[in-house]
Amino acid sequence: MPIKKYFLSVLTHLSFILLVCSIHVKAQTETDAPQNHERLYQVELIVFARNQAAPEEHWPTDIKLTYPENLLSLKSEASAYEEFSALAANERLLNPHAATVSKGGYSLLYHQAWRQMIYGRKTHIAISGGKTFNSHQELEGSISLSVGQYLRIQSNLWLTQFVPTGTNITEVWPELPATPNTTSSEGEKTQDYLIKRIVKLSQERNMRSNEIHYIDHPLLGIIVKIVPVETPSTKSN
Repeated sequence: MPIKKYFLSVLTHLSFILLVCSIHVKAQTETDAPQNHERLYQVELIVFARNQAAPEEHWPTDIKLTYPENLLSLKSEASAYEEFSALAANERLLNPHAATVSKGGYSLLYHQAWRQMIYGRKTHIAISGGKTFNSHQELEGSISLSVGQYLRIQSNLWLTQFVPTGTNITEVWPELPATPNTTSSEGEKTQDYLIKRIVKLSQERNMRSNEIHYIDHPLLGIIVKIVPVETPSTKSN
């Protein structure tokens, strides 16, 4: 074979190999690229308190208690299939877990399920539960949900222990922030109880959908499950 034709053959072969490699790299890059998981989900959250804590625990008093901006609150069951509307108890997926918590040495403070779009940017949802003292509840705060390669939950919750006025309190605790989107009743008594202790649960956790995740704390616990909700648009895909 003449040298000129030989080199042309080699160049043609190399060009073909480079073309195949480029297609493979492009396909691999597209496959490895993070998928867009923004969609409608059903979120279910349980928050409980341990009835007893280790006596040697000392909790910091220099904690910051704040609500994020653009805070959303759950609606009543009247519009159960709208976003951020509390679902009926029989539509919850974690009822057996809530029953187990209630039977153990724990206090069930919060258990709700709702549906919402989860986006790459954080969505903040108000959380409160337990007994009410001085227009505040034992459990207050918020959670933030977002999604990228994984679902992500960020807790911003605090548990307050109240005691009757006149109890000797040695620590100075921060003032509890007013809960957004709520109004106090006129003439409501606000000085019947003092704050004996506040503990804060502030953690971030990556999650996979359809799995139950547990966030632990010496005094608090969170059980959360997030499940994709099928819609006509997602079924067609």
